[in-house]
Amino acid sequence: MTRPHRVLARAELSAALLITALIAFLNLRFATEAGPLWRDEVSTVQLATRSTYTEMLKSLSLDSAPALYPTLLRLWSVPWGGGGQDGLFRVFGFGVAMALVGAVWIAGGTLSGGPPLLALAVFAAHAGTLQTAGSVKPYGLGSAFILLAFGAIGRLTVSPRRRWLLYALAVAILAVQTLYNNAPLILAVCIAGLAVAALARERSAALAVVATGVVAAASILPYVGVLLSSRSWRPLNQWDLDTRSLLVRSSALVTEANWSLAALWVAAAVLVSYGVVRAIRRSLNGEPASPGRPVLYAVLVIVCSTSLHLGFLKIAGRIPQAWHFVPLIVLVAVAIDIVLGGTRSLRWARLGVAVLAAGLAFPASMDQVAVRQTNVDLVAQHVHTAAQRGDLILVNPWYVGITFNRHYRGPVAWMTLPPIEDLTIHRYDILKLRMMSAEPLAPLHRAIQDALQSGHRVWLVGSVHFPPAGHLPPVLPPAPGLSTGWSDGPYAIGWALQTGYFLQTHAERFAVVRIPVDRPVNRFENVELLVVEGWRRAEFKNEQSRISALSSSSR
Repeated sequence: MTRPHRVLARAELSAALLITALIAFLNLRFATEAGPLWRDEVSTVQLATRSTYTEMLKSLSLDSAPALYPTLLRLWSVPWGGGGQDGLFRVFGFGVAMALVGAVWIAGGTLSGGPPLLALAVFAAHAGTLQTAGSVKPYGLGSAFILLAFGAIGRLTVSPRRRWLLYALAVAILAVQTLYNNAPLILAVCIAGLAVAALARERSAALAVVATGVVAAASILPYVGVLLSSRSWRPLNQWDLDTRSLLVRSSALVTEANWSLAALWVAAAVLVSYGVVRAIRRSLNGEPASPGRPVLYAVLVIVCSTSLHLGFLKIAGRIPQAWHFVPLIVLVAVAIDIVLGGTRSLRWARLGVAVLAAGLAFPASMDQVAVRQTNVDLVAQHVHTAAQRGDLILVNPWYVGITFNRHYRGPVAWMTLPPIEDLTIHRYDILKLRMMSAEPLAPLHRAIQDALQSGHRVWLVGSVHFPPAGHLPPVLPPAPGLSTGWSDGPYAIGWALQTGYFLQTHAERFAVVRIPVDRPVNRFENVELLVVEGWRRAEFKNEQSRISALSSSSR
């Protein structure tokens, strides 16, 4: 190795180790500062720690992931006596996050032989990736397996040996067994590998790649029944996103509205374009093509994985969230590293971009990983102390009740809006029944009336919507009676307006209760607390007649 090559290799290794240390520190900071689990994590833990393993498997139709991750979580919880200690699950999340960092190194080294600098910089700069990797959800582990599958299948195109085939089969199966979302990414990786093998006329490599994809696909066939069962409730949280809206939202999630992160992606795109042109030119000039096959594979993976992942999100109809993009982000980032790793001039540019990006993003990442994931535990603690027997606690939206159910142990009765009986996990199947009911809020409003009429208080965890003066709340027909069909959004808003109007009309006093918190709280679960007192009897009959008249006319 010449002296310039040695200097570059040492600089790359030093920078990669430094950025890895920063990532480890950020992962540790998230694990120690995130606080109690929020509702998605609570639902995952409580699914994993069902009373029996059989019951856990039966509940998979109510979740959005296969059995591997909850099984591992269940095994982790056994020595600690079940699923009651949030701190122990934060340790599990930290372990998964560090495993994902290891997968970045392994996947990058498998195809390029050097440290995956740009991928590590993206990891350090992208707070959403850091938070997702350390959360008690399957996306971090699924991202690790998809990276290992990417490296293994790419290696098959160069060296289709039995040990690489067995390794590729194992990690591809683990990838789809962790996340359904990984299925289109495995397909993308296999398409890229097959194309490279076909162009190189490597029949054995092509057969190995096809076999890997087929076996991975076959491994999820046992979940066909689970997926079919979940079709009954999935339309409740599906949206018809047009392509433009999907692209705009995806772009916002990938860049996190952060100029330095956006600049990093732009710089990477420019360098990749130059690398591709350089590789094509070398090929046309008849230069040795040994680095060309991994580069072509990586470029095809970038194109195929991005296209298929966005197509999957559009077909699924789910509103894209940051965690949905983490497997794609880490896959594309490592692929970019492989494209840039074949040319020394690009490697120097990659080194500079990675160090600059990590340095600029580190302060912002430090702040964002320290965000508390929920304040519901603090609200539950306050209500436990302040509420008295005879009071009523109302939790809205209903899914906040999943977290509240984990943290509240007081004697005061509580309900969700609308009433949901099982709040251990997300029960969209029960929500669907409430949407189909003609009067889903009747028990809730009676309970509010009983509490206020008897001189007790209603503690409102979350919020409701208060209609403007002179406006009545909407009267909702049983689903799917609205033009929006089975979408739960209009019903959630309508129910909040109906309950807000009920309180606004009949209650005498409202007060906001301030719950102190020592740091920012995750926007997904930062709830308010209101206390409602008093009952205005005179208006009740008039109001009931007005709502009854509206209900009759709507029929």
